[in-house]
Amino acid sequence: MSKKYLTVQPSNTPSTGKISFARGNPILTVTLGRQDAMLDLDTIRLSGNLDIWRNSAGTLHPDSANAAELRASHKLGAFGVIDQLIFRHAETKQVLEHIRHYGRFMSSFLPVMSGLQDQTGHLSESALISSNYRCFRDTVIRNTKGSPFSIPLPAGMTLGADKLPLSKVPLEIEIHLAPDSQFFYSSDGTSTNISDSFYELSGVELTCEVDVGDESPDQGVWSFNSVSSYFSTLESTNSIINYQLGLSKVLGAFVNFVPSAFVNNLTEDGYLTYMPSQADGSLANLDTISFLRNGERFPLSFEVDSVYNTINNPNTVVDSQVIKGFLNSIIPESQHNRTGAGPLTTNRSFTVDADAATGYRLMPQAGAIYGVGVLYDMLDADGVDFSRAQFSVQMTNGLEDGNPVSAYLFVKSKVVVAYDSSAGIQVVM
Repeated sequence: MSKKYLTVQPSNTPSTGKISFARGNPILTVTLGRQDAMLDLDTIRLSGNLDIWRNSAGTLHPDSANAAELRASHKLGAFGVIDQLIFRHAETKQVLEHIRHYGRFMSSFLPVMSGLQDQTGHLSESALISSNYRCFRDTVIRNTKGSPFSIPLPAGMTLGADKLPLSKVPLEIEIHLAPDSQFFYSSDGTSTNISDSFYELSGVELTCEVDVGDESPDQGVWSFNSVSSYFSTLESTNSIINYQLGLSKVLGAFVNFVPSAFVNNLTEDGYLTYMPSQADGSLANLDTISFLRNGERFPLSFEVDSVYNTINNPNTVVDSQVIKGFLNSIIPESQHNRTGAGPLTTNRSFTVDADAATGYRLMPQAGAIYGVGVLYDMLDADGVDFSRAQFSVQMTNGLEDGNPVSAYLFVKSKVVVAYDSSAGIQVVM
């Protein structure tokens, strides 16, 4: 067996070689065709250059005097340009994994899985991530020469799968770019001077490694952990999220929150992951949290009570039990060795008010890291069957003014792909 290194350009790259949502190129498609090779999925990387422009012609960069308030998520860096990630069979177009709201997923996944040293070290070079919004502004947003990046594509397939036999399952990877209004935000809550700003990618290519020399069997079974995404809106003090998942091997699930008015809004950070909030920016603290299966509390048979209480305990400390459940839902505690979540990034000391002295933009390190989650299977084995059972999350909270809060739910489950050289593939969820 020997290794071969592949470099593939998107098939729909325009003749200029420049790709941007603003100029009508919102989708990248890369095809790894049928060949006698085994694809090492965790070696897949997307590389290119990121340019930020302040005018619609794409000739002027932001600086300290022009579009000075232009910002983007420093905890996401280059990952912020991705809105959806799809893996499918290149010929039959059967979808193997589809993660919607990919930027929201990575807003929780990246800070949970990487520490401050990662953010200031290798991630700052490869993914343009920074632990300081000013550093990100000066080195990426106002960079006049373009910022090179090379990022992996974290997903169920690339993180928890065996090697893929391309001779039986040729792969197509489709990347949907995020709107500029989601990627950018303003430091002062106004968009007048940044309304024409847009990001642009150039020199985009996908690289990976394949093993050649060993012929794969005509039939087989290939399993991996898949990530499914859902969206809901919370507007009351007793908020309930209900879904018929249709998944038979659910391993865990987590939810992150952002005010609905922040989504696709140049004046606010659409990738914020903080607590639910009211219209004036004050926090709508979660009082109790319950995960249910068919209306019964499961796997915990009790409500998780918050440490916060408006009467007896109006403090700003970290809600350790809630945060522990959130972290475990992304990665089991036994496998977790570093994280950006801590007292500085999970407390209640800040508000969701751009203009306040305690506004979320001033949070240290990577910013807010908050969510609620549950782990169903710490062994990453067979999970819990939700194929005919209803999944629910019930949360009592302080949303007394009806301010809509967007809740993004991400569910990790085990998926099996059965392939046959003559019959094609079957995806079993």
